Amino acid sequence: MAFRDLLLPLTSYPDSPSAAALANAAVLAERLGGEVTALALRIDIKPMNNRLANALIGMDKMIADAEAASETRALTCLQDFKAQGEARGLVVRTFVEQVPLYGAADRLRLRARTYDLTLISIAAGPRDDRVIAEALLFGSGRPILIYPQEPPLAPGPAFGTIAIAWDGEPAAARAVANALPVLRAAGQVRVLTVVGEKSGIDADTAKDLLRHLARHGIAAVVDAVEAGNAPIGQVFGDYVAARKVDLLVMGGFGHSRAREFVLGGATRAVLGAPPCPILMSH
Repeated sequence: MAFRDLLLPLTSYPDSPSAAALANAAVLAERLGGEVTALALRIDIKPMNNRLANALIGMDKMIADAEAASETRALTCLQDFKAQGEARGLVVRTFVEQVPLYGAADRLRLRARTYDLTLISIAAGPRDDRVIAEALLFGSGRPILIYPQEPPLAPGPAFGTIAIAWDGEPAAARAVANALPVLRAAGQVRVLTVVGEKSGIDADTAKDLLRHLARHGIAAVVDAVEAGNAPIGQVFGDYVAARKVDLLVMGGFGHSRAREFVLGGATRAVLGAPPCPILMSH
């Protein structure tokens, strides 16, 4: 069994993950192995107790309605995922947890610390997925697996082609270590080195990684790709499409600067629009 303890957070405000996202989560959980804890978060909004706002627009009733709708969405999400997961033979445990409005990222950052891997769907549009993914990546101490809600993933017990985005940095090394269980079961493992995007990276950068993977019984090939003038996100996307990559393994980079947290270019690109499921470590 690759991963024994998976966490699947399900938000419910202002909306919940789509049916497509739940279906893809079930496919990924089947490939990863292990038991899934589906944790739905329902919001708790403090009442305004503002007489004028209540008289004009019924603010407290609006808050109560939003909380009720959040709870309904949370329960529906859990029911839908449990049905999809059990249809694939997964062991699924479901929980609902109340969190303050805009408190999902902080709560999940703490919860994820006692799971092997957290799965997070990334949707287009103004959802909190990227905020949550960033909080988990840099604050949980555990790997995450982000995945797009569309297109639907083909069912199957293992990943066909897994690619490792390798730049020799510590975060990439941790990602490889965390991904070893699925790398061993993959149909094919490729190592992507992007030349011309960072200094010091060339076609020989991955040689020692190949040695390390071989010690674990994993045969891999290296693809050295010239970045040219393309953004790194486009380079990854083009490579994933060309090689039909089912899972990308990479390190996530970010640092604090002048009171703000700055993501690395590759990390920012994939958190915004992952071209395929991506296992990331920091």
